Amino acid sequence: MNTTPSIDELLEGLIFALGDEILPYLTNEKSQATAVMMQSVIQEIRQLLPVFDTYVAQEHNEMTKVLRDVASLVGDIDSDAALRISERGAALGAVVDVPVPENNDVNSAHRALGFALQDTLRDLDELQRKGFTVADDALDIVRSYLYPTFVRYANTVSIEGGMVGRG
Repeated sequence: MNTTPSIDELLEGLIFALGDEILPYLTNEKSQATAVMMQSVIQEIRQLLPVFDTYVAQEHNEMTKVLRDVASLVGDIDSDAALRISERGAALGAVVDVPVPENNDVNSAHRALGFALQDTLRDLDELQRKGFTVADDALDIVRSYLYPTFVRYANTVSIEGGMVGRG
């Protein structure tokens, strides 16, 4: 699904909105400090987003190795604690490494594909207006992808009870 604005752009807009639309109207220093701290946290999230999946994958693989290595070092000790460590090393240390994404390639490719689908919809509309009925079938293919994708996205970002002020 073509997500424009991107998550980063939404967060950037939130930072600007806090600074331009809310912060100037806060009258006490505690509220102002809270708004500035909120901007800082949002900026931290923006900086973490591009590398988050890479960090999680790397940490996953490093943690399984640590569990295996520690278990092998203490495996010969006759102790309940050493036994628990060995069991953890055998169970969780045996989990297969996950692939580490590189250079945010998936997000870039996804964005390009989203724009390609957008352009395809325009072109299919042109073909339909020119009377090419095969464009109807082609549009059904695009719709069969877009509809469940949209529903999944809507289910992910919706919060029970609705938006602020509703529900």
